[in-house]
Amino acid sequence: MITEESNPTKCDTGFGGLVITRVAPMNKCVQVDWRLLETYVNPVDAFLIRVQPLDFQERPPFYSKFPNILVWVPAQVYSFKIENIFNGIDYAITVSAIREGVEVARSRTRLFRAGPVPGIVVAYLHPQDFTFSSSGRFTCSPSLLRLPDGRLLVSHDIYERQGGQNITHIYVSDDNGASWSFLSELTPCFWGTLFLHRGVLYMLCTSTEYGNLQIYCSDDFGKTFSGPFIILKGEGRWDRPGPHKAPVPIIHHKGRIWTAIEYGCWKQGYHDTGVISIDENADLCNPDNWILSPFVPYDPKWPGVIRGGNPSFLEGNLVVTPDGGLVNILRYETVGGDPEYGKAIVMRVDDEHPDAPQSFEACIDFPGNLSKFCIRRDERTGIYLTLVNRPHKPWYKARNILSLAISKDLINWKIAKDLINYEDKDWPEGALHVGFQYPDFFIEGDSLYFVSRTALNGAHNYHDANYITFHRIENFRELLDETIN
Repeated sequence: MITEESNPTKCDTGFGGLVITRVAPMNKCVQVDWRLLETYVNPVDAFLIRVQPLDFQERPPFYSKFPNILVWVPAQVYSFKIENIFNGIDYAITVSAIREGVEVARSRTRLFRAGPVPGIVVAYLHPQDFTFSSSGRFTCSPSLLRLPDGRLLVSHDIYERQGGQNITHIYVSDDNGASWSFLSELTPCFWGTLFLHRGVLYMLCTSTEYGNLQIYCSDDFGKTFSGPFIILKGEGRWDRPGPHKAPVPIIHHKGRIWTAIEYGCWKQGYHDTGVISIDENADLCNPDNWILSPFVPYDPKWPGVIRGGNPSFLEGNLVVTPDGGLVNILRYETVGGDPEYGKAIVMRVDDEHPDAPQSFEACIDFPGNLSKFCIRRDERTGIYLTLVNRPHKPWYKARNILSLAISKDLINWKIAKDLINYEDKDWPEGALHVGFQYPDFFIEGDSLYFVSRTALNGAHNYHDANYITFHRIENFRELLDETIN
């Protein structure tokens, strides 16, 4: 068990410009990637990877025979998979550069714990790893995108309650998600969404929790960025209202680019809903070109909303309706009210007047309103899809089940299938420490690609995740046919 005194990540900074860029623990193994920074120009003969178990309470059988692992790697290799790792054990790992028998560079120490993981590990951060403590210690807010050249990008920020919350990491896959590597770091960047427009990559984000709403652009698909260009200023305080968003859909509709944002804060118990948009032909990096609709507060007098509790809404999804209109379907905080779950708020967007406020449309039955969800339309069938954490007893806010739900009209929703279910799985960790949440996805051909903010194998808790995982569901329309028919 790691203690404050025994945690090497709190003081070890390494030397010589060698950086571990990715640690990906899996079942009985770990993949580690590293790089020498451009400022370090001297050649090396080899790399040495050291893996050392840290203090823990219960040792597995025969552990004492294999206390440490040393692996020599050729100088031209910058990624290596280490086998024979014990699951459930905290390890420290470092990489050293060796020249003529002398250690000329060493990474700072990183931590990991191996174990079975559904999907492919994109990124990982041990809950006691303080490498990015200026931002946080937990993985958060994944965004997924296919580039024009066929590569996949995933971004995620690094979160900690009342922490700096200002670093985002971007990863790339050249083999359709089978493997991933670190691409770049973007700061300040939090709650970001990646999107493409006319061959340019953009990141719409905030600077930190309730900080500036801002945008970056990249002409090289995520290696480097220009910006930030501030659209709406915020104080950046966790206890004061400011801009709020999540990796929710950014859509094109009637010649404009649209997405949902909010204004408020958890501390004060509210988030007002808004919409931001820009003409498709305008310069997206000119803040003056963006139009922000007035923020609309939640109204407990709206027809059909829950009774009691402390309701609020946030993390809206802008979706084009079957009749060509535009609505915003929002996560709905209903715990403590009547009913406690199973509802979502629909707001109507005036797509002819982007500076007009939204109007209340309906409170609908919805099978996953207590966590962030993502709604997109399958253009081939016209069916709307969403990935949700469906509520289940005894704890409605659990996020250990991630499900696919579908609708023909955005009003009537059905669960098609549980894509990941650890509630009914024989798994030693309970709902308080397991989560598959904040999904982002896209549809391509017959496949549904998605990413998850995943808490598993020793996460701090279900909310404070330690993985970002990638998943692909092939022939997903078979699930739609089974549900509709």
